[in-house]
Amino acid sequence: MSTQDQNQPRTPVWARPAPSVRQPRFTREQIAKTAIAIADAEGFAALSMRRLADELGAGTMTLYHYVPSKQDLLALMNDEILGELAGDGAEPEAGWREALARFGRGLRAVSAHRPWVITVLGSKDIGPNGMRALERVLASLAGTPFDAAAKMELIALVSYYVAGYTAQADTAEQPGEEWIAGVAAFVTARLETGEFPHIQQLLDGGDAEAFVRRLDTQTAGDEQFERGLTRILDGIEAELGRRWPTGGTS
Repeated sequence: MSTQDQNQPRTPVWARPAPSVRQPRFTREQIAKTAIAIADAEGFAALSMRRLADELGAGTMTLYHYVPSKQDLLALMNDEILGELAGDGAEPEAGWREALARFGRGLRAVSAHRPWVITVLGSKDIGPNGMRALERVLASLAGTPFDAAAKMELIALVSYYVAGYTAQADTAEQPGEEWIAGVAAFVTARLETGEFPHIQQLLDGGDAEAFVRRLDTQTAGDEQFERGLTRILDGIEAELGRRWPTGGTS
């Protein structure tokens, strides 16, 4: 999915001008939107330059003129998705806590029902929408005493939490009753050895099937997502209190 020599240094797509033709058949935005639509409808594995070219009504080699590599395509898709986070205008006035919470919820929203989006959002190329999204969050962290590196770590911390939560929640297959019964039988037999007193305590006299079902739903639901996000924000707030006990939060 690339015409570039992998051993050659790669220039980020946003550092290069768009193809200089008088009347380009396709824009970067159009290519990104079409690629996202294919991944949404058919799964990320179905996305290839040939499939994308067919959808656009172009030859595969023609498409390479606009998008020379897979990394470039991921960068375009990444920036298109982040456009939903960038919004219009400045970030509404809010303290750092609400801003990070809004950022996390926004990331989860754009990832909803798209298990493949974590792969795309992992692109390291930052485009115009990515810069706008980052600017909005940093503006709300401006009143905190965290330095530049710490601010980026906080944003990454929330991002990693959302990525892990979304990946596990959205990609998990729904187990059948036969599978659940089989795992429950295995757990029951192992508990009889006495080697797992803490797991035994979790069951608290309940049946093993209920325990297995609970394991399968550990990442499901808005309430649990919010509890996890709150714990992260509580930890950040506690660090602020330890390092700057006289204040400094906004």
